[in-house]
Amino acid sequence: MRISSKQLNVAVAASQAQDLGHAIDRWRNSQGLTQAQLRQTAKVSQGQLSRILAGRFRRASPAVHRLCRAAGIDLSQRLSDSIREDWGANLERALHRSWDGTPQHARELIRLLGIARALRSP
Repeated sequence: MRISSKQLNVAVAASQAQDLGHAIDRWRNSQGLTQAQLRQTAKVSQGQLSRILAGRFRRASPAVHRLCRAAGIDLSQRLSDSIREDWGANLERALHRSWDGTPQHARELIRLLGIARALRSP
């Protein structure tokens, strides 16, 4: 499976990097693999493996892709799920900051969300 240019070196949030590193390490442990065996399988250096398992990376490098592929982790799905979760949390915080606490203003915010949904492309 080839890595598309859109997927290569995409930015990864710190929380996403930690989650991915932990998921890869959990998989490694569940398979009874040593770090050396995983390194050989994914063709990464000890330094790369150490940083990735610790979640100390900010880009989905080819090494991250190889480790995710070895562990059966769908990297693009993981990253898109996380982005959707972030947007939802950001929207909720924005609404809380915008709302003045009155029922009238709540109705107005709901109306604006309905307009935004209608404008959204299908």
